Amino acid sequence: MKMKFGVLAAGLLLAACQTGEKQEYALGTGEKGVFSSRNAGSPIPPDRIKGLDEAQLVALFGAPQHDRKDGQARVLRYKSDACTLFVSMYQKGGQGWRAEFADAYDTHLRPLPPDQCAGSVAAQKRRVA
Repeated sequence: MKMKFGVLAAGLLLAACQTGEKQEYALGTGEKGVFSSRNAGSPIPPDRIKGLDEAQLVALFGAPQHDRKDGQARVLRYKSDACTLFVSMYQKGGQGWRAEFADAYDTHLRPLPPDQCAGSVAAQKRRVA
């Protein structure tokens, strides 16, 4: 009897997790992002971002919205009206933080070319307080 009740309870719990709503976007689907900005600026190629230090990134993009540090890795997050730009930085050979690469996503977390997003972030940059 306990076994039947346990199976029934598990089934009800799993059914409760289903909302019946169709998921509109998901990471890893291969769906391309859509870039649409009121102030797109000029595209900034990733090779112009690579190698920049923190002060240079602040001059180019303004203050990051978020700064995450994990050991020798660091990710700065910037936003514009069209996208989110993630700049990954690393410390190598005892030197300061340097940008290694950038990733960009539209407002629905679909991948975008980083150069378009970087241009809009720079055009809409936040002031450093």
